[in-house]
Amino acid sequence: MDLSVLLSPPVAFIICLLVSIAIYGFGRLVEEKGKPADGKYEPYACGEEYQAEKTDFGYRKFYIAAIFFTIMHVAVLTIATVPGGAVAFRALIYLAAIAASICCLYVEFD
Repeated sequence: MDLSVLLSPPVAFIICLLVSIAIYGFGRLVEEKGKPADGKYEPYACGEEYQAEKTDFGYRKFYIAAIFFTIMHVAVLTIATVPGGAVAFRALIYLAAIAASICCLYVEFD
């Protein structure tokens, strides 16, 4: 019997999945059932109770940072693959376009 079939990715994935499900199921069997405690869902910080306040969270700053890093990574990969010689000066035009696009990220559009 050839056991190398057990190392093929689909079979190995199914075996790992079944083992994970078995471990999870065993954990569910032996767990202690909890009881709700008073104050479990109350806000608490630094040893003091406080009144929770609604905050308006936005992703604008995250998206600006994500776009910035995306532009920079693409620019670095592109500049790193530019061949040497007279063609290398075209990379300066590309870098100017990258600088302009990064400057556009910091313009307030409110």
